[in-house]
Amino acid sequence: MKKSFNLGKLFGIQFRLHYTWFIIFIIVTIALVSPNYSRWNYWIIGIITSLLFFASVVAHELAHSLVGRANGVPIDNITLFIFGGVAQITREATRANAELKMAAAGPACSLIIGGLFGLIFWLSRLHVPEPIATLILWLAFMNGMLAVFNLIPGFPLDGGRVLRSVLWRITGNYNRSTRIAARLGQVIGYLFILGGLSIIILRPFDLSWFDGLWIIVIGWFLAEVATASYHQIQQQGTFNSFADPEAAVSDRSMVNPDTDSS
Repeated sequence: MKKSFNLGKLFGIQFRLHYTWFIIFIIVTIALVSPNYSRWNYWIIGIITSLLFFASVVAHELAHSLVGRANGVPIDNITLFIFGGVAQITREATRANAELKMAAAGPACSLIIGGLFGLIFWLSRLHVPEPIATLILWLAFMNGMLAVFNLIPGFPLDGGRVLRSVLWRITGNYNRSTRIAARLGQVIGYLFILGGLSIIILRPFDLSWFDGLWIIVIGWFLAEVATASYHQIQQQGTFNSFADPEAAVSDRSMVNPDTDSS
């Protein structure tokens, strides 16, 4: 991704920060502090909580990358941006099992982190100030939601990659499996947009127009990335139809962004 700067390396993987990350960081922090804007301690707790949440996103992406690397998928770098993280790889998985393990690693990591924060909340709820306990619970909830959201079965979400790996395993055809998962990702993206519009118009469950707008933006992003993936497969034609589960990729040496929203 352009307009990003290097943060350093972790486990040999280069991490980058896109300028849009600051937008979501400010939004999350303000939401956590609201309505106690005049109390400095809430700002400190809110900023720390936001940083811990984004550390959780880094762990999610790192889980994908380390499992992918262990299964023969080279990881070039990870960029954090407004929707989470994107891992840039130099070669797609050549086996359905490797794809499945790599896709499932992120949500599994988020569930573990969410469970740890939930355990911390349960153990400390009577011994820490209410604002801190509430934000620990928020971290537990958000990590759980991060896992659940990413398991939606539409490409490029982790659930869509899990679906692609299962279809790939059944059909032996990588391109066909990607087309199906990408099409489903498009449908899910459009449903998000429709849901966001409904929230703006109807305001159900006391949701605000901003909630609806945010869901529309997420839906647009999912639909766009799924559409790009679908067109990429169309252009590739019959390349990478891995009938042999042990087949190696030799014709795709170009860096291929492998997007995960985290």
